[in-house]
Amino acid sequence: MGIITTIVEKFSSLSSFAYINSIPKIFVSDISSSLFCEWKKYLEIKYGTEETQDMIRGKMIHQDYFRYEHIDFRYADELLASGKELSFTMKVGFIWIDKDTGRKVMLSGEPDSILFARDGVKKITELKTRRNSEVHSSDVLQVGIYGICIEKMLDISLDKVELEIRVKNIVNDDEISKTFFLGDIKMETKKKLTDILDFWLAKREPKIAESSSICRVCNFRKICDRKLIPI
Repeated sequence: MGIITTIVEKFSSLSSFAYINSIPKIFVSDISSSLFCEWKKYLEIKYGTEETQDMIRGKMIHQDYFRYEHIDFRYADELLASGKELSFTMKVGFIWIDKDTGRKVMLSGEPDSILFARDGVKKITELKTRRNSEVHSSDVLQVGIYGICIEKMLDISLDKVELEIRVKNIVNDDEISKTFFLGDIKMETKKKLTDILDFWLAKREPKIAESSSICRVCNFRKICDRKLIPI
């Protein structure tokens, strides 16, 4: 069985297992976006969030940026075997077991692009659109978790797989890119993931933002009773 087919079938199997055993699913994007303020994520879950113009534009940029040829996954593995490189967006995940409680959650996500070659996964790319040209630590966390997901699905080390974060500035159209290897950030990613999942598993109270600058741009600043700034 080829690597792409393996990931597709593995994810299907994990999803079925989670559904049958009533294991909750947490999206990787929700984990990374709660890094700076877990209380904001709590408010999002409670009240929902409105789609902003920046979000709409971001979706349009993603659609233009990543255009994939629709290929049957089994045929894709044949192309890889012939020496062709292919990029896909596909669902990845794994079952997390909390060491303290034994509770299980399924971590699930869909990287913007996974580049495959004959010898395996070559690069994982995540695109971010925002009003500045900065790579955030939450971006690094997100792409790092994606790497760990794929690593666990394939049961191999992906320490040498390249991770890339691209940031598209929606104000001036500038673009920056930062690359590193999964092995360089894996330990720190697991440490942050363990801590954040304590919040998602309700093992502790949600943390609030450490900087008032985060509160100033928050959609919930008018109703939040824990903000660091006046209304």
